[in-house]
Amino acid sequence: MQGFNYLAALTVLALAGGCLATDPASERAQTIRQSLFSPPDGYERFFSPAQHNFRVGLTDTGDPVRRGRLSERFELRDGDCGGSDCGNPRARAEIAVNDDANPARIGQDIWYGWSFYNENVPSFQRDNSLRLVFGQWTMGGKNRPIIRLIQLGAGEGNFDRCDPAICAGPNTAQGDLVVHLDDIATASGWGARENNGYVCRLFDLADRQGTWTDITLNTNFSTGADGYLRIWVNNQLACNYAGPVVSAASAASGRQPEHRRGIFSSWTRRWEQATGGAARPTLIVYYDEFRAGVTLAAVDVGQATFNNLPPVQ
Repeated sequence: MQGFNYLAALTVLALAGGCLATDPASERAQTIRQSLFSPPDGYERFFSPAQHNFRVGLTDTGDPVRRGRLSERFELRDGDCGGSDCGNPRARAEIAVNDDANPARIGQDIWYGWSFYNENVPSFQRDNSLRLVFGQWTMGGKNRPIIRLIQLGAGEGNFDRCDPAICAGPNTAQGDLVVHLDDIATASGWGARENNGYVCRLFDLADRQGTWTDITLNTNFSTGADGYLRIWVNNQLACNYAGPVVSAASAASGRQPEHRRGIFSSWTRRWEQATGGAARPTLIVYYDEFRAGVTLAAVDVGQATFNNLPPVQ
């Protein structure tokens, strides 16, 4: 978390009663309370207008926090939608980086690090999967997402038989949160032999309920053979892909890879068909310590903890 002085806000809320569910008496406390539902500097809500879609998590109100006293809380409920999502089978509680604050560039090395906490996201079957995305990099518009961390349903993906030049993760046996290179897969016509662009398994979401998971990602968003994508989960290498990451068509759009995080249900049609239109479950996750930089040391959550660096607030 950055920008607005959330620690000062936390203090005022504590003096006003400390509860987000009740309106503080003072006008200043009410203003600060509203600010707790605003994304950090450099980010904006993306098709996520409901107040509960994003707010600052606070240790003082019982929210989990990786370091310090603050985190980011995302909640997606049945019926939530904004913008073009409302006319399509998708919904999200997501924030997106602004163009002016976006450090990513095509063909340039960059590192990202953050912690992820699964409050209640369960596993799904193939036929009722909500195709949940927990972080993505995209050019926006009509361009396909470049990198997605997406949850597959049970039995989806064929990592064992995938071309090893494409599927480059040491773990092929389990884990429903996977890495999807949608843009380059679509442009290159990848099919079953390339596992439709699902290149690595990361971990099983249900197994990580109620605990923080540290993730570090390194890429250069290249359009050529010199491209790479490496991801570590709790300091263990989980993905080591080499090859193009961005399609030539997306690069030609003149945009840069835009980061988004939260909960994005990218395709709700399976759920609707499998359940007869039953209400979708309320989903809650947290993020903390999100950083982007030019070195591992600048973004890695574990190193920040070991070196006693101040938390991202």
